[in-house]
Amino acid sequence: MKNEDESVVVTGVALVSSLGLTASKTWDVLLSGKHGTLPIKDFDAKGFECRVAAQVQGLDHSSLDVHPRDARIMDKHSYMLLKCTRDAFMHSSLDKTPLKEEDIGFFVGMGMVDYKVQDLMPSVMKSLDSESNLDYSLFYSGGYQEIYPLWPLSMLNNITFCQVAISLNLKGENAVFSPHSDSGVQAIIEGMNAIRGKRAKAVLAGGVSEKVSPLSLARAHLFKILNTSERDGEMLCRPFAANRNGTILGEGCGMMTLESRSSANKRGVQSLAGIAGYGFAFESEEEFSGPTARAISHAMKEAIDKAEIQSSDIDAIIVHGDGTCIGDKNEIEAIHLVFSDCIDTVNVYSSKGALGHLLAGAAAVDTVLGIYMLKNGVIPPTLNSLLSDKNIKFNLVNKSLLRAIPKRIMVNCQSYEGQCASLIIEAVK
Repeated sequence: MKNEDESVVVTGVALVSSLGLTASKTWDVLLSGKHGTLPIKDFDAKGFECRVAAQVQGLDHSSLDVHPRDARIMDKHSYMLLKCTRDAFMHSSLDKTPLKEEDIGFFVGMGMVDYKVQDLMPSVMKSLDSESNLDYSLFYSGGYQEIYPLWPLSMLNNITFCQVAISLNLKGENAVFSPHSDSGVQAIIEGMNAIRGKRAKAVLAGGVSEKVSPLSLARAHLFKILNTSERDGEMLCRPFAANRNGTILGEGCGMMTLESRSSANKRGVQSLAGIAGYGFAFESEEEFSGPTARAISHAMKEAIDKAEIQSSDIDAIIVHGDGTCIGDKNEIEAIHLVFSDCIDTVNVYSSKGALGHLLAGAAAVDTVLGIYMLKNGVIPPTLNSLLSDKNIKFNLVNKSLLRAIPKRIMVNCQSYEGQCASLIIEAVK
Protein backbone atom coordinates (compact mmCIF):
# COMPACT_ATOMS: atom_id res chain seq x y z
CA MET A 1 0.00 0.00 0.00
CA LYS A 2 1.43 3.38 -0.98
CA ASN A 3 2.14 5.95 1.73
CA GLU A 4 0.90 9.16 0.10
CA ASP A 5 2.77 11.41 2.55
CA GLU A 6 6.07 9.80 1.61
CA SER A 7 5.46 9.63 -2.14
CA VAL A 8 7.94 11.66 -4.21
CA VAL A 9 6.52 14.76 -5.87
CA VAL A 10 7.78 17.52 -8.14
CA THR A 11 7.62 21.00 -6.61
CA GLY A 12 9.55 23.02 -9.18
CA VAL A 13 10.36 22.80 -12.88
CA ALA A 14 12.49 24.67 -15.38
CA LEU A 15 13.24 24.33 -19.07
CA VAL A 16 15.42 25.91 -21.73
CA SER A 17 15.01 25.09 -25.42
CA SER A 18 15.36 26.46 -28.92
CA LEU A 19 11.80 27.79 -28.55
CA GLY A 20 12.40 29.76 -25.35
CA LEU A 21 14.50 30.25 -22.25
CA THR A 22 11.71 29.31 -19.84
CA ALA A 23 9.29 26.41 -19.51
CA SER A 24 6.23 28.62 -20.01
CA LYS A 25 7.64 30.24 -23.15
CA THR A 26 8.56 26.87 -24.65
CA TRP A 27 5.13 25.48 -23.81
CA ASP A 28 3.29 28.40 -25.41
CA VAL A 29 5.32 28.13 -28.63
CA LEU A 30 4.79 24.35 -28.75
CA LEU A 31 1.03 24.88 -28.57
CA SER A 32 1.28 27.32 -31.49
CA GLY A 33 2.75 24.55 -33.66
CA LYS A 34 6.18 26.08 -34.29
CA HIS A 35 9.54 24.29 -34.32
CA GLY A 36 13.08 25.45 -33.57
CA THR A 37 14.97 23.76 -36.42
CA LEU A 38 17.05 26.28 -38.37
CA PRO A 39 20.35 26.34 -40.27
CA ILE A 40 23.22 25.96 -37.80
CA LYS A 41 24.43 29.36 -36.66
CA ASP A 42 27.20 28.72 -34.12
CA PHE A 43 29.72 27.35 -36.64
CA ASP A 44 30.16 26.72 -40.35
CA ALA A 45 28.47 23.37 -41.00
CA LYS A 46 29.62 23.23 -44.61
CA GLY A 47 30.81 19.71 -45.36
CA PHE A 48 28.25 18.01 -43.10
CA GLU A 49 25.31 16.29 -44.72
CA CYS A 50 22.99 17.60 -41.98
CA ARG A 51 23.37 21.35 -41.61
CA VAL A 52 20.41 22.20 -39.38
CA ALA A 53 19.73 21.96 -35.65
CA ALA A 54 17.39 23.34 -32.98
CA GLN A 55 19.83 25.59 -31.13
CA VAL A 56 19.38 27.69 -27.99
CA GLN A 57 20.07 31.39 -28.45
CA GLY A 58 20.47 34.23 -25.96
CA LEU A 59 22.40 32.59 -23.13
CA ASP A 60 25.90 33.69 -22.19
CA HIS A 61 27.96 34.36 -19.08
CA SER A 62 26.92 38.02 -18.82
CA SER A 63 23.18 37.22 -18.88
CA LEU A 64 23.70 34.83 -15.96
CA ASP A 65 26.14 37.01 -13.96
CA VAL A 66 28.97 34.53 -14.39
CA HIS A 67 32.44 35.97 -13.81
CA PRO A 68 34.50 36.05 -17.04
CA ARG A 69 37.19 34.03 -15.26
CA ASP A 70 34.74 31.19 -14.59
CA ALA A 71 33.30 31.49 -18.10
CA ARG A 72 36.67 30.42 -19.55
CA ILE A 73 35.89 26.81 -18.58
CA MET A 74 32.16 27.02 -19.36
CA ASP A 75 30.14 26.77 -22.56
CA LYS A 76 26.52 26.76 -23.68
CA HIS A 77 25.70 23.50 -21.87
CA SER A 78 26.98 25.14 -18.68
CA TYR A 79 24.72 28.15 -19.09
CA MET A 80 21.68 26.00 -19.85
CA LEU A 81 22.24 23.86 -16.77
CA LEU A 82 22.96 26.87 -14.55
CA LYS A 83 19.84 28.75 -15.63
CA CYS A 84 17.53 25.72 -15.36
CA THR A 85 18.83 24.66 -11.95
CA ARG A 86 18.46 28.18 -10.62
CA ASP A 87 14.94 28.44 -12.04
CA ALA A 88 13.82 25.09 -10.60
CA PHE A 89 15.36 26.04 -7.24
CA MET A 90 13.38 29.30 -7.22
CA HIS A 91 10.18 27.74 -8.57
CA SER A 92 10.08 25.34 -5.63
CA SER A 93 10.70 28.24 -3.20
CA LEU A 94 13.89 26.72 -1.83
CA ASP A 95 15.16 30.30 -1.63
CA LYS A 96 12.22 31.34 0.58
CA THR A 97 11.67 28.22 2.68
CA PRO A 98 15.21 26.87 2.68
CA LEU A 99 16.51 23.49 3.72
CA LYS A 100 19.98 22.76 5.04
CA GLU A 101 22.58 22.72 2.24
CA GLU A 102 23.58 19.15 3.00
CA ASP A 103 19.93 18.05 2.72
CA ILE A 104 19.62 19.08 -0.95
CA GLY A 105 20.83 16.54 -3.51
CA PHE A 106 21.83 17.19 -7.11
CA PHE A 107 21.67 14.65 -9.96
CA VAL A 108 22.05 15.43 -13.66
CA GLY A 109 22.25 13.59 -16.96
CA MET A 110 24.92 15.24 -19.12
CA GLY A 111 26.37 14.58 -22.54
CA MET A 112 29.80 14.93 -24.08
CA VAL A 113 31.75 18.18 -23.79
CA ASP A 114 33.92 19.10 -26.77
CA TYR A 115 36.96 21.31 -26.99
CA LYS A 116 36.99 24.50 -29.03
CA VAL A 117 39.70 24.75 -31.69
CA GLN A 118 40.24 28.43 -30.92
CA ASP A 119 41.36 27.50 -27.40
CA LEU A 120 44.35 25.65 -28.88
CA MET A 121 45.21 27.83 -31.86
CA PRO A 122 47.60 30.26 -30.03
CA SER A 123 49.59 27.25 -28.81
CA VAL A 124 49.59 25.65 -32.26
CA MET A 125 50.73 28.85 -33.97
CA LYS A 126 53.61 29.26 -31.55
CA SER A 127 54.67 25.65 -32.15
CA LEU A 128 55.02 25.80 -35.95
CA ASP A 129 58.40 25.65 -37.62
CA SER A 130 59.51 27.73 -40.63
CA GLU A 131 57.63 25.40 -42.98
CA SER A 132 54.41 25.52 -40.90
CA ASN A 133 54.84 22.01 -39.55
CA LEU A 134 54.10 21.26 -35.90
CA ASP A 135 57.39 21.17 -34.00
CA TYR A 136 57.01 19.44 -30.66
CA SER A 137 60.26 20.90 -29.38
CA LEU A 138 58.74 24.36 -29.87
CA PHE A 139 55.54 23.21 -28.20
CA TYR A 140 57.28 21.83 -25.10
CA SER A 141 59.73 24.72 -24.87
CA GLY A 142 57.01 27.36 -24.72
CA GLY A 143 54.07 26.77 -27.03
CA TYR A 144 52.17 24.88 -24.38
CA GLN A 145 52.12 27.98 -22.19
CA GLU A 146 49.57 29.53 -24.55
CA ILE A 147 46.98 27.01 -23.36
CA TYR A 148 44.85 28.23 -20.47
CA PRO A 149 45.95 26.16 -17.43
CA LEU A 150 42.39 25.11 -16.59
CA TRP A 151 41.52 24.26 -20.20
CA PRO A 152 41.50 20.45 -19.64
CA LEU A 153 38.82 20.92 -16.97
CA SER A 154 36.47 22.50 -19.49
CA MET A 155 36.05 19.11 -21.19
CA LEU A 156 34.88 17.33 -18.02
CA ASN A 157 31.09 17.48 -17.79
CA ASN A 158 31.16 17.25 -14.00
CA ILE A 159 33.09 20.53 -13.82
CA THR A 160 29.96 22.39 -14.96
CA PHE A 161 27.98 20.26 -12.52
CA CYS A 162 30.28 21.39 -9.69
CA GLN A 163 30.10 25.04 -10.73
CA VAL A 164 26.30 24.96 -10.59
CA ALA A 165 26.31 23.20 -7.22
CA ILE A 166 28.71 25.78 -5.82
CA SER A 167 26.61 28.69 -7.12
CA LEU A 168 23.50 27.35 -5.30
CA ASN A 169 25.41 25.98 -2.31
CA LEU A 170 24.17 22.43 -2.87
CA LYS A 171 26.07 20.05 -0.58
CA GLY A 172 23.93 16.91 -0.50
CA GLU A 173 24.23 13.61 -2.36
CA ASN A 174 25.11 14.08 -6.01
CA ALA A 175 26.13 12.32 -9.22
CA VAL A 176 26.46 12.84 -12.97
CA PHE A 177 25.07 10.33 -15.47
CA SER A 178 26.16 10.26 -19.10
CA PRO A 179 25.84 10.48 -22.07
CA HIS A 180 22.51 9.42 -23.68
CA SER A 181 18.80 10.13 -23.12
CA ASP A 182 18.44 7.47 -20.44
CA SER A 183 20.91 9.38 -18.25
CA GLY A 184 18.26 12.02 -17.50
CA VAL A 185 15.85 9.36 -16.21
CA GLN A 186 18.67 7.82 -14.19
CA ALA A 187 19.26 11.20 -12.57
CA ILE A 188 15.58 11.62 -11.71
CA ILE A 189 15.30 8.09 -10.30
CA GLU A 190 18.49 8.44 -8.27
CA GLY A 191 17.05 11.65 -6.83
CA MET A 192 13.77 9.92 -6.03
CA ASN A 193 15.56 7.05 -4.29
CA ALA A 194 17.70 9.50 -2.30
CA ILE A 195 14.50 11.06 -0.95
CA ARG A 196 12.85 7.71 -0.27
CA GLY A 197 15.98 6.52 1.52
CA LYS A 198 16.05 9.68 3.70
CA ARG A 199 19.44 10.61 2.26
CA ALA A 200 18.07 13.95 1.03
CA LYS A 201 15.06 16.12 1.84
CA ALA A 202 14.98 17.72 -1.61
CA VAL A 203 16.74 17.01 -4.88
CA LEU A 204 17.39 18.98 -8.03
CA ALA A 205 17.39 16.50 -10.92
CA GLY A 206 17.23 16.55 -14.70
CA GLY A 207 19.34 16.56 -17.82
CA VAL A 208 21.10 18.91 -20.22
CA SER A 209 21.99 18.44 -23.87
CA GLU A 210 25.38 18.73 -25.45
CA LYS A 211 26.19 21.93 -27.28
CA VAL A 212 25.73 21.39 -31.01
CA SER A 213 29.31 21.54 -32.28
CA PRO A 214 31.31 20.12 -35.18
CA LEU A 215 32.28 17.15 -33.00
CA SER A 216 28.76 16.45 -31.69
CA LEU A 217 27.43 16.66 -35.25
CA ALA A 218 30.17 14.27 -36.40
CA ARG A 219 29.25 11.77 -33.65
CA ALA A 220 25.61 11.85 -34.67
CA HIS A 221 26.62 11.23 -38.28
CA LEU A 222 28.72 8.26 -37.18
CA PHE A 223 25.70 6.81 -35.35
CA LYS A 224 23.81 7.25 -38.65
CA ILE A 225 20.82 8.82 -36.91
CA LEU A 226 20.62 12.21 -38.64
CA ASN A 227 18.32 13.35 -41.40
CA THR A 228 20.76 13.96 -44.26
CA SER A 229 18.39 14.64 -47.13
CA GLU A 230 16.13 17.57 -47.93
CA ARG A 231 13.17 15.33 -48.67
CA ASP A 232 9.96 17.34 -48.99
CA GLY A 233 12.00 20.55 -49.15
CA GLU A 234 13.31 20.69 -45.56
CA MET A 235 15.62 18.82 -43.20
CA LEU A 236 13.30 18.10 -40.28
CA CYS A 237 12.73 15.42 -37.66
CA ARG A 238 9.48 13.56 -38.47
CA PRO A 239 8.62 11.31 -35.51
CA PHE A 240 6.58 8.22 -36.40
CA ALA A 241 5.94 9.58 -39.90
CA ALA A 242 5.76 7.39 -42.97
CA ASN A 243 8.38 9.62 -44.62
CA ARG A 244 10.74 9.84 -41.64
CA ASN A 245 14.43 9.64 -42.46
CA GLY A 246 16.42 10.62 -39.39
CA THR A 247 16.61 12.94 -36.44
CA ILE A 248 17.88 16.49 -35.92
CA LEU A 249 20.11 17.55 -33.01
CA GLY A 250 18.74 20.05 -30.54
CA GLU A 251 19.92 21.94 -27.48
CA GLY A 252 18.10 22.32 -24.20
CA CYS A 253 17.81 21.46 -20.54
CA GLY A 254 15.09 20.32 -18.17
CA MET A 255 15.36 20.40 -14.38
CA MET A 256 12.95 19.75 -11.53
CA THR A 257 12.87 19.84 -7.75
CA LEU A 258 11.86 16.59 -6.07
CA GLU A 259 10.82 16.06 -2.45
CA SER A 260 8.42 13.99 -0.40
CA ARG A 261 4.77 14.99 -0.23
CA SER A 262 5.13 15.56 3.51
CA SER A 263 8.11 17.88 2.94
CA ALA A 264 6.20 19.87 0.32
CA ASN A 265 3.22 20.20 2.66
CA LYS A 266 5.45 21.25 5.54
CA ARG A 267 7.10 23.93 3.42
CA GLY A 268 3.73 25.04 2.05
CA VAL A 269 4.65 24.54 -1.62
CA GLN A 270 2.50 23.08 -4.36
CA SER A 271 3.01 19.52 -5.58
CA LEU A 272 2.99 19.71 -9.39
CA ALA A 273 3.15 15.98 -10.12
CA GLY A 274 4.19 12.68 -8.62
CA ILE A 275 6.79 10.13 -9.74
CA ALA A 276 4.84 6.89 -9.95
CA GLY A 277 7.15 4.30 -11.54
CA TYR A 278 10.14 3.64 -13.73
CA GLY A 279 11.81 0.89 -15.71
CA PHE A 280 15.10 0.23 -17.48
CA ALA A 281 16.19 -2.34 -20.06
CA PHE A 282 19.01 -3.10 -22.46
CA GLU A 283 19.22 -5.07 -25.68
CA SER A 284 20.82 -4.05 -28.96
CA GLU A 285 20.73 -5.40 -32.49
CA GLU A 286 23.22 -5.49 -35.34
CA GLU A 287 21.43 -3.29 -37.87
CA PHE A 288 20.65 -0.45 -35.41
CA SER A 289 22.54 0.89 -32.42
CA GLY A 290 19.38 1.65 -30.42
CA PRO A 291 17.39 -0.78 -28.24
CA THR A 292 15.18 -3.55 -29.57
CA ALA A 293 11.39 -3.55 -29.40
CA ARG A 294 11.65 -6.22 -26.71
CA ALA A 295 13.85 -4.01 -24.53
CA ILE A 296 11.57 -0.99 -24.94
CA SER A 297 8.50 -3.03 -24.03
CA HIS A 298 10.30 -4.48 -20.99
CA ALA A 299 11.15 -0.97 -19.69
CA MET A 300 7.53 0.16 -20.12
CA LYS A 301 6.15 -2.95 -18.40
CA GLU A 302 8.56 -2.56 -15.50
CA ALA A 303 7.52 1.08 -15.02
CA ILE A 304 3.83 0.08 -15.02
CA ASP A 305 4.47 -2.71 -12.51
CA LYS A 306 6.42 -0.45 -10.16
CA ALA A 307 3.62 2.12 -10.32
CA GLU A 308 1.20 -0.67 -9.31
CA ILE A 309 -1.18 0.17 -12.15
CA GLN A 310 -2.39 -1.36 -15.42
CA SER A 311 -1.38 -0.29 -18.92
CA SER A 312 -4.91 1.07 -19.40
CA ASP A 313 -4.19 3.57 -16.60
CA ILE A 314 -1.66 5.39 -18.80
CA ASP A 315 -3.44 8.26 -20.55
CA ALA A 316 -0.58 9.50 -22.75
CA ILE A 317 2.92 8.51 -23.81
CA ILE A 318 5.66 11.01 -24.58
CA VAL A 319 7.68 8.75 -26.80
CA HIS A 320 11.36 8.83 -27.63
CA GLY A 321 10.20 9.19 -31.25
CA ASP A 322 13.42 10.45 -32.82
CA GLY A 323 12.37 10.06 -36.47
CA THR A 324 14.85 7.27 -37.27
CA CYS A 325 13.40 4.48 -39.37
CA ILE A 326 14.30 1.50 -37.17
CA GLY A 327 14.16 3.34 -33.85
CA ASP A 328 10.58 4.49 -34.40
CA LYS A 329 9.60 1.06 -35.78
CA ASN A 330 10.87 -0.64 -32.62
CA GLU A 331 9.07 1.79 -30.35
CA ILE A 332 5.80 1.44 -32.30
CA GLU A 333 6.01 -2.36 -31.96
CA ALA A 334 6.73 -2.08 -28.24
CA ILE A 335 3.76 0.21 -27.61
CA HIS A 336 1.46 -2.13 -29.54
CA LEU A 337 2.67 -5.03 -27.38
CA VAL A 338 2.38 -3.35 -23.97
CA PHE A 339 -0.89 -1.53 -24.68
CA SER A 340 -2.56 -4.18 -26.84
CA ASP A 341 -5.69 -4.27 -24.67
CA CYS A 342 -6.25 -0.50 -24.82
CA ILE A 343 -4.33 0.60 -27.91
CA ASP A 344 -7.16 2.70 -29.35
CA THR A 345 -7.28 4.92 -26.23
CA VAL A 346 -3.54 5.68 -26.02
CA ASN A 347 -2.50 9.21 -27.00
CA VAL A 348 1.10 9.52 -28.18
CA TYR A 349 3.30 12.62 -28.56
CA SER A 350 6.93 13.32 -29.51
CA SER A 351 8.66 16.64 -28.87
CA LYS A 352 11.56 16.02 -31.24
CA GLY A 353 9.80 17.39 -34.32
CA ALA A 354 9.75 20.75 -32.52
CA LEU A 355 12.82 20.71 -30.26
CA GLY A 356 15.17 18.29 -32.01
CA HIS A 357 16.94 15.47 -30.18
CA LEU A 358 18.39 16.79 -26.93
CA LEU A 359 20.28 13.56 -26.13
CA ALA A 360 21.02 13.65 -22.36
CA GLY A 361 18.49 16.46 -21.93
CA ALA A 362 15.65 14.81 -23.87
CA ALA A 363 13.91 12.78 -21.15
CA ALA A 364 14.10 15.54 -18.54
CA VAL A 365 12.66 18.10 -20.95
CA ASP A 366 9.90 15.65 -21.92
CA THR A 367 9.11 15.10 -18.23
CA VAL A 368 8.71 18.84 -17.68
CA LEU A 369 6.45 18.99 -20.74
CA GLY A 370 4.47 16.08 -19.31
CA ILE A 371 3.92 18.04 -16.10
CA TYR A 372 2.58 20.92 -18.19
CA MET A 373 0.22 18.49 -19.93
CA LEU A 374 -1.08 17.27 -16.56
CA LYS A 375 -1.55 20.85 -15.39
CA ASN A 376 -3.15 22.30 -18.51
CA GLY A 377 -5.08 19.36 -19.91
CA VAL A 378 -3.56 19.78 -23.37
CA ILE A 379 -1.27 17.60 -25.51
CA PRO A 380 0.63 19.59 -28.19
CA PRO A 381 0.77 18.29 -31.77
CA THR A 382 3.68 16.13 -32.91
CA LEU A 383 5.18 18.27 -35.66
CA ASN A 384 6.15 17.25 -39.21
CA SER A 385 4.27 13.94 -38.91
CA LEU A 386 0.93 14.50 -40.63
CA LEU A 387 1.62 11.48 -42.84
CA SER A 388 1.90 8.96 -40.01
CA ASP A 389 3.32 5.45 -40.24
CA LYS A 390 0.61 3.16 -41.65
CA ASN A 391 1.37 0.51 -39.01
CA ILE A 392 0.37 2.75 -36.09
CA LYS A 393 -2.71 1.61 -34.16
CA PHE A 394 -2.61 4.18 -31.35
CA ASN A 395 -3.60 7.85 -31.55
CA LEU A 396 -0.58 9.85 -32.65
CA VAL A 397 -1.43 13.46 -31.76
CA ASN A 398 -0.20 15.07 -34.97
CA LYS A 399 -2.87 17.23 -36.59
CA SER A 400 -3.61 19.75 -33.84
CA LEU A 401 -3.37 20.02 -30.08
CA LEU A 402 -5.59 17.62 -28.16
CA ARG A 403 -7.74 18.71 -25.25
CA ALA A 404 -7.49 15.97 -22.65
CA ILE A 405 -7.32 15.47 -18.89
CA PRO A 406 -4.48 12.99 -18.46
CA LYS A 407 -3.87 11.56 -14.99
CA ARG A 408 -0.77 9.54 -15.81
CA ILE A 409 1.84 10.08 -18.50
CA MET A 410 4.67 7.77 -19.51
CA VAL A 411 7.96 9.22 -20.79
CA ASN A 412 10.15 6.97 -22.95
CA CYS A 413 13.80 7.49 -23.84
CA GLN A 414 16.57 5.54 -25.56
CA SER A 415 20.32 5.58 -26.02
CA TYR A 416 22.22 4.68 -29.16
CA GLU A 417 24.01 1.87 -27.37
CA GLY A 418 20.98 -0.31 -26.52
CA GLN A 419 19.71 1.19 -23.26
CA CYS A 420 16.14 2.43 -22.77
CA ALA A 421 14.07 3.76 -19.90
CA SER A 422 10.47 4.63 -19.08
CA LEU A 423 9.24 7.00 -16.38
CA ILE A 424 5.63 7.50 -15.21
CA ILE A 425 4.44 10.80 -13.76
CA GLU A 426 0.98 11.36 -12.37
CA ALA A 427 -1.32 14.17 -11.30
CA VAL A 428 -1.56 14.80 -7.55
CA LYS A 429 -4.65 15.83 -5.64
